[in-house]
Amino acid sequence: MAAKNSTISYAKAQEEIESILERLNNEDLDIDTLSKEVAKAIELIDVCKKRLYKAETEVNMLFNKSDSQE
Repeated sequence: MAAKNSTISYAKAQEEIESILERLNNEDLDIDTLSKEVAKAIELIDVCKKRLYKAETEVNMLFNKSDSQE
């Protein structure tokens, strides 16, 4: 699943996380399904964290470049 999640957009990952949370809150899941859903959510959260870190790094680089040109 990691390969698939590496190409998923941030918005889609967030949407899937919200969907998983809704299922966890509203459905009586057996332990196997619960475990799979939690594992998938953790992978998607990791994807989101990496995307946010990358965006933050890029924005900081742009600000630093802008500051050095002044």
